[in-house]
Amino acid sequence: MIPTGIYLMEADPERLSALHPSWDKDMRALGPWEPAGPDAPDNWLRARRETSATVVLAESCASSMELARRLVEEGVLGPWGAVVCARQTEGRGQLRRPWQSLPGNVHASIVLPPTPSDGAWAGAMRDLLPLVAGHVVSEVLTGLGGEFRVKWPNDILQNNRKVGGILIEERNGVSIVGAGLNLADCPSDLQMREDHSVPAGKTRLPYFSGGPGTLVETLVSRGKSVYVVMLDEIPPTRFITMFESKLAWFGRTILVREGDDTSYEAALAGLSLDGGLVLLRGGERSVLHSGSIFPL
Repeated sequence: MIPTGIYLMEADPERLSALHPSWDKDMRALGPWEPAGPDAPDNWLRARRETSATVVLAESCASSMELARRLVEEGVLGPWGAVVCARQTEGRGQLRRPWQSLPGNVHASIVLPPTPSDGAWAGAMRDLLPLVAGHVVSEVLTGLGGEFRVKWPNDILQNNRKVGGILIEERNGVSIVGAGLNLADCPSDLQMREDHSVPAGKTRLPYFSGGPGTLVETLVSRGKSVYVVMLDEIPPTRFITMFESKLAWFGRTILVREGDDTSYEAALAGLSLDGGLVLLRGGERSVLHSGSIFPL
């Protein structure tokens, strides 16, 4: 596996710089670039910048998720390794819907560590992993000066607009989280699907001025610390309570859609211990594990 560092995967810094001003920021800030060395594949370059993260930058890919998966299978990328693609041709979001991969935005995937084998999280992580991913990303972004909420299970909201989304896929025992963040631009309201719950927005980070690559480096390096502290100090029951404080529309009446035909109004009352959404409807509680929610 490649050691920590920021790598260019068969890419030219000048071509990446030309794609968008955000990428130009990264290429300038991370340069000069040099041969990656014997531990990396041929034709890769490495930034001289010291980092505790392992981040691979690619000019183009079908999806960062598929590229990260391939690098894992080839033994190149390990836990907490990340891939950032400047351009995605087949990006996808929840329910495998197409994700608009606009130039200058973050299109990244991060290889997650194995599920804890003992301790309080050993039996809980599989159910709570989508919430854990949303928690880690929102915590790091908040540390960069923004105020964020999480729309269950793991859309990132700022100022009541969706600025990012998270997707987790598990295959052959390896889980990878895909993250899309509107760092440079966002779809207009007219470009959104008719059934969208909130409009899109551009991420505002007062304490960050870099591009997609350096933002993902920050997400990985700081996110690892958030994750380790959570495992060591925060049991799942306390995590649920803590997550509820950043849950969008907590305590409000929302519209719930299950499948294509069933929709109803209910109060968003919290989260269950397995990560489901607790709803209060007609004086009765129920738990939603799959469906879409909309503000009223």
